[in-house]
Amino acid sequence: MLTDEPAAARSFYENVLHDRVVVLLIDRKPIQEREAALSALCGATWTAHSLADLSAARLSRVVGAVNYRVAATKDGVPYSARVSSVYVRRYDGWKLTFHQHVSW
Repeated sequence: MLTDEPAAARSFYENVLHDRVVVLLIDRKPIQEREAALSALCGATWTAHSLADLSAARLSRVVGAVNYRVAATKDGVPYSARVSSVYVRRYDGWKLTFHQHVSW
């Protein structure tokens, strides 16, 4: 979630993030622990963001993928990436289990 309020991002990700997760961010080591993923995904202040080339695919009854490009300002610095996310459907809704940013 791109927001200028890290607390709002944390609330969102606490609800949507799967217990088993892999997060790959630019210039960071792979993250495979939920709490570390929450910290990484919720620590930045995003402003002036735009999304492009959005695509979504249902890979099975219980797996879906979302891909898009983002251009934004992250903590006051211009940022751009191709983002891919994989969600799995569980009894309590769709949960994010894989999230990757690749610079472009």
